[in-house]
Amino acid sequence: MSIFNNKCYKVGNPKKLVVFIHGYNGSPEAIDYAVQDLKNKLNDSVIVVPRAPYKCEKDANNLQWLSFYQEDPEVRFRNPEASVDEIFDIFNRLWRSFASVAKQMNDFIDEQQKLWNIGNKDTYVVGFSQGAMITIATSLTRNSEIGGAISIAGIVPGYELLPSEIVSRPPFLILHGKDDITVQYKTTSRTLKWFKDQNIKVTWYDFAELAHRMNDSEMQKVADFINS
Repeated sequence: MSIFNNKCYKVGNPKKLVVFIHGYNGSPEAIDYAVQDLKNKLNDSVIVVPRAPYKCEKDANNLQWLSFYQEDPEVRFRNPEASVDEIFDIFNRLWRSFASVAKQMNDFIDEQQKLWNIGNKDTYVVGFSQGAMITIATSLTRNSEIGGAISIAGIVPGYELLPSEIVSRPPFLILHGKDDITVQYKTTSRTLKWFKDQNIKVTWYDFAELAHRMNDSEMQKVADFINS
């Protein structure tokens, strides 16, 4: 039995594995619009979208990988008056929860690699929002370096705690909408500095008039990154 229930999208004869992690208060169905768009842009790949195992504390009709309320009951990270330091501190305190999910996600990746007979160099992890944070945690703590990782509308979880647990440094693609007030765009420069400080290769793009959502331009960047 799979560690996580999942949806699977196959493109041709898969030579690359793409694990696409949905966000908080979300589901595989909630990001289907973006996954379908990405599918149409990929060559010979399989996209697997794991389903978070917990009902969302915000909306029981949706899902979450972990609770934000445990460290941020007032959801300060979304408050425009919250400083970048305060926002990063919230996600630093959540590190142990992210690390736990990352371990499970790496087990899931191992499972999918075996199923599709695809190795680490042809494996990519993509995440949106909370899924982007899990992507960062998963990719950097994985024992074997994958082909690449993509963070969409994310932030570094555990910026003070994660560095001592980094095992591998795959290349990263970081994407963020300039109008994002959920995972606030103003945190992007700090995220990029953190990656530079950890000697991790990063390509990044921001997108005008894009809020907390994915669009076709982002999926084209993701496809170009994976297809290259």
